[in-house]
Amino acid sequence: MNKKLVTLALASILAVTGCATTSGERDYSKSLYLRGQFAWWDALPEYKVKKVDAGLYRTEVELKADGQPYEFKFGDANWSAGTNCGYLSEEKDKVVTLGQPVKANCSAVFENFRFTPPETAVYGIYFDVTGEVPEVYIEKAE
Repeated sequence: MNKKLVTLALASILAVTGCATTSGERDYSKSLYLRGQFAWWDALPEYKVKKVDAGLYRTEVELKADGQPYEFKFGDANWSAGTNCGYLSEEKDKVVTLGQPVKANCSAVFENFRFTPPETAVYGIYFDVTGEVPEVYIEKAE
């Protein structure tokens, strides 16, 4: 009887973890959106990320420089656990400045990034999963 329980437990663990392990990188371009005040926090098709390199995703948004910060984060259409990406540490990662990566936490709830555009322009917002911890950074689009 004990042997049957051990076998059943191992089979259950393999069934659960077998689906979680993959032999490749997760493709965020299928489900991840830039969500923020500029889109009323909706998952709009124009803000869906596109893969630009291995582990690097990008979308663009036009922002007005009125001195006020824009709040944003990355998330899927349903704010699913594991794809609700805000800042990791309030002191270091909440405020995003041009060209300076900040660390993301994809189990965030209310941890919105903040960015105050220095000028009215189109900005590329990047989601980088090439390291151990995802990073977010912004560059002015060309």
